[in-house]
Amino acid sequence: MLATTPPFRFLVLVLSVCLAAAMVPASAQSLFTSSDGVSAETAPEVGSAIDTLVDIIKDDAARAELIERLEGLQAEEQAASGPEAATQSADSSLVRSVAEATTGMVQGAYASVQQVWRDLRGIETLFATLPDEKRRRMNENALPLLGTIVATVLVFWLASFILARLIQPQKWIRAKTRAVRATLTVLINLLADGLALAIAYAAGNVIAITAFGGGLITVEQSLYLNAFLVAGAVGIVIRLFVRPRRPDHALLNLSQPVQATAYRWLSLIAGLLVYGLTVAVPIANLWTTFLFGRSLRLIVVTLAAGLAIFAIRQVSRMIREDALAQPAEGTPPQEPADAEAGDRIPLWQKLWPPLAYFYVAVCYVIAVVYPALMGDLIGGATVRTVIAGALVALAFRFIGTPARARIAAPAWLEHSLPGFGGKLNVFMPLIFRIVAVFVVLAAMIYVLDAWRAIDVESLLGRDQALDLSGRFMSAILIIAGVLVVWALVVSWIDNRLTLDLPGKNVTARTRTLLSLFKNAFSVVAVVFGSMMALSQLGIDIAPLLAGAGVIGLAIGFGAQKLVQDIITGIFIQLENAINEGDVVTVAGTTGAVEKLTIRSVGVRDLNGVYHIVPFSAVDTVSNFMKRFAYHVAEIGVAYKEHVPAVKEAMEEAFERLKATEHGASISGPFEMQGVVALADSSVNIRARIKTRPGQQWAVGRAYTEIVKGVFDEKGIEIPYPHRVYVRPPEEPQPATIEKQPAGKVTETED
Repeated sequence: MLATTPPFRFLVLVLSVCLAAAMVPASAQSLFTSSDGVSAETAPEVGSAIDTLVDIIKDDAARAELIERLEGLQAEEQAASGPEAATQSADSSLVRSVAEATTGMVQGAYASVQQVWRDLRGIETLFATLPDEKRRRMNENALPLLGTIVATVLVFWLASFILARLIQPQKWIRAKTRAVRATLTVLINLLADGLALAIAYAAGNVIAITAFGGGLITVEQSLYLNAFLVAGAVGIVIRLFVRPRRPDHALLNLSQPVQATAYRWLSLIAGLLVYGLTVAVPIANLWTTFLFGRSLRLIVVTLAAGLAIFAIRQVSRMIREDALAQPAEGTPPQEPADAEAGDRIPLWQKLWPPLAYFYVAVCYVIAVVYPALMGDLIGGATVRTVIAGALVALAFRFIGTPARARIAAPAWLEHSLPGFGGKLNVFMPLIFRIVAVFVVLAAMIYVLDAWRAIDVESLLGRDQALDLSGRFMSAILIIAGVLVVWALVVSWIDNRLTLDLPGKNVTARTRTLLSLFKNAFSVVAVVFGSMMALSQLGIDIAPLLAGAGVIGLAIGFGAQKLVQDIITGIFIQLENAINEGDVVTVAGTTGAVEKLTIRSVGVRDLNGVYHIVPFSAVDTVSNFMKRFAYHVAEIGVAYKEHVPAVKEAMEEAFERLKATEHGASISGPFEMQGVVALADSSVNIRARIKTRPGQQWAVGRAYTEIVKGVFDEKGIEIPYPHRVYVRPPEEPQPATIEKQPAGKVTETED
């Protein structure tokens, strides 16, 4: 049992190692003697040592003493040399790593320079004497190759010219939005260019077989035709981004001179790389030597990199000049200051030149140092980068035209709910920008994965990626569904609020409740839509709900006025105290209610001033619009007038009022209350007229005007405030001074 335990096995291993280490000097010394002597001398010693070790292990006391001594020796050794050895090991490891990295960089750079120099020296082999076999092959295949080149180019130009005349998408595309028209135009042009390329490639193969090959295609012709197909495909991709003759049909929204320059440089560089690396270099290997082919490859790559750097600089300068030449909206064109000029240049125009320079540098280093990776890494990564660039360009087009994005609702729906399309179109700019941002992020991840900066497949397995994409689609569909439902409900409410048909007029109470329901439904739609979308994305919404409860509790304690506003508003609505359109007095302010929420009321007074009154400040609500109203007419007449005659005149004025258009607003008989006051200069007589709610002011104004006319007809005086100064009779008259003609002044008395 003891022999199978891990501590015992470890002890046996340590003892065996120590025994072997002790035997090393003897065995090393015996190496210089005969091997027979070694075996004869050491065999008894080994057997004796093993017997001694077995005896110690069998004896418990001896074994314990041995273990204690070994542990003591190990502890002393660690205490003496442990920290210093660890420090020296760490220091030496760090220094060694830095030295190895530096040495590797220097050696790699030196090897790269040597490789480039060897490739350049391969040009010397061109002047060497070529074998007769290669000379004969060059003479036999040069003319068929030249004929194939001329034939394919002519067929391609002719096919492109004919298809450009036959297919003109701008004449028959009738899309309503500019972005959709541009996208359809780009796709149709892509198909036309692809058809022309396919026709030219097929014609080139037929001509190569029949006219120049005698039924066979040479290697040189095959290389050229494949390169022609690749170069044509690259040209089609270039024309997706820039199209000099039709700038509005390109993905990049650039001016015509910029597109022409960019197209010229891109076509030149792409043709140089495609035909140089896939035609010229292989043919040079076939016709001359492999060393000359490597030299030619280096020359082609270097020339293409230099042209690319020059092209990037020229195109970026032209784009910058175009941006500076466009004056800011509302300002005349002028020379802008440096700070203003920098602000007017879009962000992407500042970022793309450094990224392009970096791309050219990376491609050049890989092509020179690791030419075997050109097709796998540079080719595949470049294609994926171009695809990502197309997506980003399309996203920027949508970002630039969100204000013109519109959704046309069906005619029957617009007839039933006229505001449905407008409600949805409010969110279209935001939706376009969000989609564009997601497209840009996806393109960035796609490019990083293409250049092996990150490995998406290792970070996200296929099942996880599919699950994540499904979750995103579900979240997007939920948000879209919530927006559609919200637009339908709000459009229906607005349609009911504006409905003005015979027998279907909306009451003030209904209008108020619908307005409150619209606000509440909007909040509920935002909250529940967000929660459902987050839940689909895999986010646990339980902590969010708990956090919302805590926040609500904190708001309840910290914002007691807000809570009081809401509670008071709820009770005001339950009691139907205020409705939209009512004339009320709240918090000392009288006016018409224009807006009513759950926590405040908006009132516009007689002077047109708009007041927002929180319900926490409302102690009393005075509503002038409940069930019925009264116009109180209190009219003062002179003391000399006969009161019964005045009453008859007021009743006559009421009868005349009933005969006007205001008669429909009168809902009760004339209520004469009689004399209510003997004022300083008038006798005040009061009467009331019962009217429909809200009509008391119009009826009162009309009645007052009629009363004035009746009083004038009957000679009833309406007094006005005045005072009579009565002088005491014994008071002497004041003296007057009159001016005499001779300049004398005389004093007279009245």
